[in-house]
Amino acid sequence: MNSVEYFNSIANQWNVIREEYFEEKLKYTALSQFDIKDKICADLGCGTGFISLALLEKAKIVFSIDNSKNMLKELHSTASKKGLKDIYPISGSMENLPLFDKSIDRVFINMALHHIFDAKKAIEEMFRVLKKDGAVVITDVEEHNGEWARTEMHDEWLGFSHEQIKSWLKEAGFSQVQVNSTELKCKGYSSKGEYTETGIFVAKGIKEE
Repeated sequence: MNSVEYFNSIANQWNVIREEYFEEKLKYTALSQFDIKDKICADLGCGTGFISLALLEKAKIVFSIDNSKNMLKELHSTASKKGLKDIYPISGSMENLPLFDKSIDRVFINMALHHIFDAKKAIEEMFRVLKKDGAVVITDVEEHNGEWARTEMHDEWLGFSHEQIKSWLKEAGFSQVQVNSTELKCKGYSSKGEYTETGIFVAKGIKEE
């Protein structure tokens, strides 16, 4: 089973599973980094819409991108039931985003970067799709030693250091780059009872060109 198959298999349970890993307040930490009112936003690795649905409260349009079609179906179902419009679930890879150059005002990627094989390429793609003065916000886990996450959660990375993320953002072309720890934690147990707890960081940058 690969990452896509894994998330397809748990899509209808993900909202409950996610609550065990990180707190609801993480979405507000992410959304508070930049003004989103009337902005065109993209939520990468959107899952069932943890960030996307919150963005819709103020954003003009939200493009929700994930490579798990079952996750996107859950998001579409929730949005339809709530009568929410201006949200567009799209199947696609983070390393080759199905978005036009310079088409997005704000890019968010929450707890998904560690599932991407070429995370640096994904950040370069974020830069490509952003308009001038557009901004990116990344929330993800800090480095940890929970090796079980590679096999059970299909993680490609056991978190990231602040310097690694900062370097990738700057190399992609972002300015005013900041990477900071939040007070929030990501917690999880393996099937064998192994416990892992690590911090969650928030990173941001602006495309000034």
